[in-house]
Amino acid sequence: MGIKRYIIFSIIYLAAISVYVYSLSGESYALNIATLSLDLPIAAWIIIPAAILFIASSLHMMVYGFKDFLSQRSLKKDFETFKNVLARKILSEDLEATYKTSWFQFLGNSLKILHYKMPTQATTLNDEQIDSLMQIVQDIDEGKVVELKKYKLSAENQLKEKVARNKLTQDPKYASVILKECQDETSELCHDAYFAFLRYASFDEIKKIHFAPTKEMFRVLMERYLDPEDKFDMPLESIEELLMQFKATREDYLELAYEIKVKLSPDAWMALFEKLYNSPDHTEVSDAYLFVLYELQMIDKIREILENSEEGEFVKFKTLLFLKDHGKNVNSGIFLRFA
Repeated sequence: MGIKRYIIFSIIYLAAISVYVYSLSGESYALNIATLSLDLPIAAWIIIPAAILFIASSLHMMVYGFKDFLSQRSLKKDFETFKNVLARKILSEDLEATYKTSWFQFLGNSLKILHYKMPTQATTLNDEQIDSLMQIVQDIDEGKVVELKKYKLSAENQLKEKVARNKLTQDPKYASVILKECQDETSELCHDAYFAFLRYASFDEIKKIHFAPTKEMFRVLMERYLDPEDKFDMPLESIEELLMQFKATREDYLELAYEIKVKLSPDAWMALFEKLYNSPDHTEVSDAYLFVLYELQMIDKIREILENSEEGEFVKFKTLLFLKDHGKNVNSGIFLRFA
């Protein structure tokens, strides 16, 4: 029963008793205590104890009703706070919050150690805000591009990275936007954006991105450089610099000599590897240089280098010359690279 009903019905009840008793006897009764004398109708004396009980019980119900009101209000506020924290958790963000009730303090602390993962089956919490955020995360996981600015996520938020990756997948030229914001070239997103950028940008644009040259990066550039349908151009001097910067191996130089042959004239081909051979890193270039000499049939120069070599050096080239001297022609590119 509500407090209002209790008061109304109690007053009606007390009034009914008063009228009934008064109808039976309208006499008065005087209560004398020391010098104090109180003269009241008998009906009033009967109602006074009930009225005192009514007042006390009403005050009791009001106090505990007010306490229950405060408790319910705290629960409601904690519930709203918890929903806000849950919403941020779904967006891969942590939100510090204070709860007034022990129940939500436990739930709040438990939420801190949990990570949100999309359910495998369709799930709804019957809350418009939470369900919409769950749908956003699902869309991102499915490769869609979602606008997240209004949620004010932190710079390192993984959902922002996923959206950037989705944009990059849909539009490789979005790589330039990602690279402008990259602080760490070793991050996976920056790495992927950089290699997407390598596949469409000009060499001058690529030089402006100060990523450390790697063998993988060099291979991408060479694929474009050697592709007759790609208008990508790269100076030979830059090729030399890149080889030095990522510390190319003997195998790298030999592979380059074999591949770049179709791109350069014989004179340019020879000049490139002769210059590399005369560089401080010439020991790594020697196989490639000898290959170029062999392909250009500069046999005397090859013999001169081989005669000044150690017994165990350049075994494959010595074998090639031996076969050639005995009338056996071998595909030098295949023999040197795969034998």
